[in-house]
Order: sequence, then C-alpha cells, then structure tokens
Amino acid sequence: MDVDYETTPIGWHGVSVRVPADWTLGAVGGDRKSGYLRVDDERMPRLQVKWSQGRINLEKKRDEYAKRLTVGKRKRPTGLAVDLEAKVISQRSKPKKDLVTFAWRGPQCGMGVLWNCEVCNRALIAQVSWRQPEKLHEVARQVLESLDDHGIGGWEIWGVDGFAFLAPEGHFLAKWKRMTRYVELDLTTKNEATIKAARWGMVPLVLSGRTMLDWHKDENRRRRDVAWQAQEMEVKGHPAVAAWGERRRFAARLRKSAARLLRRRPAIYFAACAWHCPESNRLYLVESVHPEQGEVLKGVVDSILCHEEEAE
Repeated sequence: MDVDYETTPIGWHGVSVRVPADWTLGAVGGDRKSGYLRVDDERMPRLQVKWSQGRINLEKKRDEYAKRLTVGKRKRPTGLAVDLEAKVISQRSKPKKDLVTFAWRGPQCGMGVLWNCEVCNRALIAQVSWRQPEKLHEVARQVLESLDDHGIGGWEIWGVDGFAFLAPEGHFLAKWKRMTRYVELDLTTKNEATIKAARWGMVPLVLSGRTMLDWHKDENRRRRDVAWQAQEMEVKGHPAVAAWGERRRFAARLRKSAARLLRRRPAIYFAACAWHCPESNRLYLVESVHPEQGEVLKGVVDSILCHEEEAE
C-alpha cells in the first residue's frame, strides 16, 4: 500500500488490513466462519468488515446496502447519494476475487467493497466512512486495497493495537486479553496445539529490577501443564530468555482408556521466548505447545517487529 502516513496492521480470524496508526480495533464478533470487525478513531467508526463462509450474490447484497444508506430506519431519506458504479479499487488489485464496489456522499461519505474469494471461499463486505468536510477518499481506497481474507504461504496475520504477528493457518482464537499497556492473544487448533503471544508496556514496572530469566521463572513458578527449563539469550539484539520442554501427560487423561496407555503418543513440545526491547519500553512473549519443536515458535518470533527493526 503506497501511503505517506504511518499505518498499523490488524488481523483477526484470517482477515487482515492496514489502517492509519491512530485507528484502533473497536469491536469484534463471531468466528472464522462468520464474523464482524470494526475499527474506530477518536471521532467515529472508520472501517467495518463482515465475512461469512460461502458465496453471496454480490449485486443483490450491494443493492441492499445502498437502500439502507439512502433510506434510514424510519424510512426517511438520509440525504446520501449512492454510486453503484464507483470504481473504488481495481479488479487487478484483487485477482482471485469476484469484486463489486460502491461509494456514497452527503453529510457522511464512504466507500465499500464486496467480494467472493476463489481461494478461501469467503464472502466479505467492507466499508470506510467519514464526515464532510473530511477528505479521506485516498485513505479509504488504500485501506480497502490492503484488505484480505486469508493468509499467504500457510501463515496469517493476527494483530491489534500495533502488536501483530504471523501464525500458521488452522489456528483459531481461544481467548484474548486487552488492557492498558497489555495485549495477549491465545490461539489453538483442533489437536490442542497452542500459541500464546503477548506484549507489555511500562517494562520497568513489569520487571521490577529482575532479569528476564528471573521474571520468566517467577511468572511460571506454579505452572503444571508443561515441564520446562530456561536460559538467558539475545533475541533481535535484546536481552531475552528462552524456555523449552514437553507438555505433561496428566494421569487423569491416561486413565480414560487402558488401550491408550499401550499406544505410543507423539511428544508435544513446549517452547517459549521473551525479550525486552529497551528502545520501545516493551516486553514480548511467545509460547507454543506444538509437535514441531521450536519451528512454530521461531516463525512467530521472527514475524514480530520491535522498535529496533522498525527504526532501521
């Protein structure tokens, strides 16, 4: 996306987009099959995205949106004029999607796209809005051009509040936390492989004078789901700690079936990495519990950009 302003990535259930840095995730709902994402700034909702599995009738759905824009909930004219022939983004920019676009103007303006994706068989509807006398036409076009609904090369973007990383396709969101100066995303698969990625701000308060190794030991002292060991290292030129081990096999699970005790089960490896970026005053953590020892962890860690890399 060719822009002259700072952008930040947002990724959710395979849907990804780059937005101006002062836009933040406002609301999310649903799951990978059917969901909704809204991005706001301090003035108003700016970007809204809806997705579902399977194809839709693009022209019919576009006409329905246009009717809702021109006629309000009380069936009164809204003062908006809709252009169903507006060329918001080109078909060339989305070669694997059947695409239609539209725009509207009035006291509120906006641009929208609808598509059916040939790759992931998703239908997606998205729009960017602004109020007069704002001039966000080019911003809206570039945001919509950056939008996609599946990963590339087997990896997809997850990201919120300026914290983004790549995870292998096939993971879904188990839970997430979003607090002042803290973001955490926990992903899992049907086979119970997991990825945890987190970022802290105000690191001196988090570490409280401890080394990264001491902090990690204190954070995991009561942990019983994995057997692990750790050592200090460097990551991206920053002080870091690495941990590795295996997931424990709880006796209660093994007692479920006598035959299960006789069957050889593949090891599920635990790997973790945490590092402190002093320039940005942030602490990052990635954990994986996965049959592929270390490979998933390395891919996620390598995808996270911290201050040093962004400044180069």
